[in-house]
Amino acid sequence: MGVLSLKNGHATIDPRLDRVPQFDERSKEYPIRTMVAERAPLRSAGWACPDWLDQGREGACVGFAWSHELIATPAQVPGVNDSFAREVYREAQRLDEWPGENYDGTSVLAGAKAIVARGYMEEYRWAFGVDDVLRTLGYFGPVVIGVKWYNSMMEPAPNGLLEVSEGDFGGHAILVRGVSLRASLDGHNGTMPVVRLRNSWGRDWGVDGDCYLRVTDLEKLLNDGGEACVPVTRKSSPLRAPEADPDLLRQTGEID
Repeated sequence: MGVLSLKNGHATIDPRLDRVPQFDERSKEYPIRTMVAERAPLRSAGWACPDWLDQGREGACVGFAWSHELIATPAQVPGVNDSFAREVYREAQRLDEWPGENYDGTSVLAGAKAIVARGYMEEYRWAFGVDDVLRTLGYFGPVVIGVKWYNSMMEPAPNGLLEVSEGDFGGHAILVRGVSLRASLDGHNGTMPVVRLRNSWGRDWGVDGDCYLRVTDLEKLLNDGGEACVPVTRKSSPLRAPEADPDLLRQTGEID
């Protein structure tokens, strides 16, 4: 498999993995932590995502990750499909810091700007660290992340669990839509906390289009140039408990 060059000296081994890291120092002024109380205990929760997008063999993972977020609860947008996701990707390329559109890839930040430009959210914030991500999943909604995606992560185990082993990689944008604090996916180690992700590689990939990632591995990926963005659609909405996704809890062994 050849290597595809991206912006800012980045590269990918797979055209589907074309997320380009791009950070804005001003983002530090907009933490999701101020909207998710630190005193709230961590807990298992999930957000439904009733449709499955498939980017095929092309790039545009940023557009697809943000489009999956629009499909998911708590604020679902109707009519989102693969064509819509590609339009979001192209809009993001028009809004990112690199001139023109004749290149591969874009950033999670540009994807957020594209969603704002299309009128689907008024504000977005950032989760700075895995603890912020887990509290957001437990109390607020899904999270769009941009992380390195290694060879070992291309296909999950039969139970959906991803193994994170460094090797050739690209950058991927993907939706995190749930957390299970007592998953029993790994019988050798007993229960463990995992997050559930909706990939954009079709419903036949992983477990019904989803995969699971150990919270410890998510923390490593976020600390290694990762980012986590949270859409804010109701600026003054109170902290409330989401309805747990039974499918998430059942598949991770928390309920029968």
